[in-house]
Amino acid sequence: DVIPKYAPDAVIGMIGGGGGGAVAGGGAPAAGGGGGGITLAEVAKHNTKADCWVVVNGEVLDVTKFLSEHPGGELAIITFAGKDASEEFNMIHPPDVIPKYAPDAVIGMIGGGGGGAVAGGGAPAAGGGGGGITLAEVAKHNTKADCWVVVNGEVLDVTKFLSEHPGGELAIITFAGKDASEEFNMIHP
Repeated sequence: DVIPKYAPDAVIGMIGGGGGGAVAGGGAPAAGGGGGGITLAEVAKHNTKADCWVVVNGEVLDVTKFLSEHPGGELAIITFAGKDASEEFNMIHPPDVIPKYAPDAVIGMIGGGGGGAVAGGGAPAAGGGGGGITLAEVAKHNTKADCWVVVNGEVLDVTKFLSEHPGGELAIITFAGKDASEEFNMIHP
């Protein structure tokens, strides 16, 4: 209700993997897939030690069976259960860690669940392709002059809205280029 009411022009597309359908190991479409990957909403449902999914650099990983093998301990992963752990993961791990130690954990790509994202003028949104705007693309827009955030799978260009935000600019700028869904949902009805 809040976004359509106060910042309807901010929505520029859906988060996505940037193309193609996600296929899990057996060749069947990944759970929650559709044509554009697994949604962040679907990932968020898998947030326990017994059913633990995380997103790392656009890939959705079911790390439930890997938890006990993680050298950094289970808690390091469980903290991000059902969430995007890319920023923290990339600070600690080299790029070849997942293929090397947990290749079977990858179950698909993050996506909007279907269709391409279209920006205001009718042209595909930057980084769009067939599966929405990638988190990597969103991450490039992380300044006051160019501020995008993700809220519940929607990519928002909130640059023009910053000065109008009742909670102040900093509340949004803190999440510039990132997924702000959890914090947004705690504050807004």
